[in-house]
Amino acid sequence: MERDVCGGFMRLRYNPLQIFKASKTPAGLYARQKWLDESGTAQWQDDFHATLHSLISGQSNDGSWNQSPLECVRRLFGLHLTLRNKTKEIEKALDWLMDHTLKHNTSSLAASLPPVSPDAFAGLPFRPGQTIVSVVCMTLFLAAVFQKGHEPRVLAHYHLLSLWVARNADVMDKGADKSNALRALVVHPDYAEDRATAALVNYLEQIREPSGCWPVSIPFFLTVNALAHLHLEQAHRQFDEALAILCRTQNSDGSWGSEDREWNTFLVVHALKNKGCL
Repeated sequence: MERDVCGGFMRLRYNPLQIFKASKTPAGLYARQKWLDESGTAQWQDDFHATLHSLISGQSNDGSWNQSPLECVRRLFGLHLTLRNKTKEIEKALDWLMDHTLKHNTSSLAASLPPVSPDAFAGLPFRPGQTIVSVVCMTLFLAAVFQKGHEPRVLAHYHLLSLWVARNADVMDKGADKSNALRALVVHPDYAEDRATAALVNYLEQIREPSGCWPVSIPFFLTVNALAHLHLEQAHRQFDEALAILCRTQNSDGSWGSEDREWNTFLVVHALKNKGCL
């Protein structure tokens, strides 16, 4: 199936939506609701309620899941893709997460995180980071998407994040942390064009390889999706370069990548929709 992409200058050879059919993941349910118009069907409703029950199941009275910030991030992101708006369960979970990660301490941002398997981040718009800054970024992202972006402690930590980026924008070994920082910055209306965001986008442009890709430490599909949220000229340039790669590397089933194909495809389609290209 051919689809015009960005004014007809490029074409996707295959339908990228077919991988989501019958999917019960949060990303799959989002795609089926928003892009395949299935939300009125009994099957989607059944799948939605089953997944929603799974996401909320096991929540403690304090709002957390197993007193684990990462598990809270995972559940809350799934709820962001499914429920979208805040509920009392989401409110309690956000409050617990912010209480445990937003500490108003600039020195703590440099503290090391214990190693985490990349599998723990499957289906999340984040990467296993090296420092506490990544946990802060995940929390800020969720606060912003659940309409808590202008609470004083959230804004205070966005300011701390901006300062952290200014100090680390050119540090090569902070790739995962900077990817997570960019993800948090692009979803906040006051920080999407902040100098920290521009510094990270400039960094990506500087390290881009002749092929148009970034080094392997920079997650390609996550980065394309983040760039699609921005109106910065340097973000537009890199997104346009990425389009050619996406058209060239699409799998015959419409997906992208050799692993995590549904999630990669979700990120790509979401980016293309956001840019008005699909």
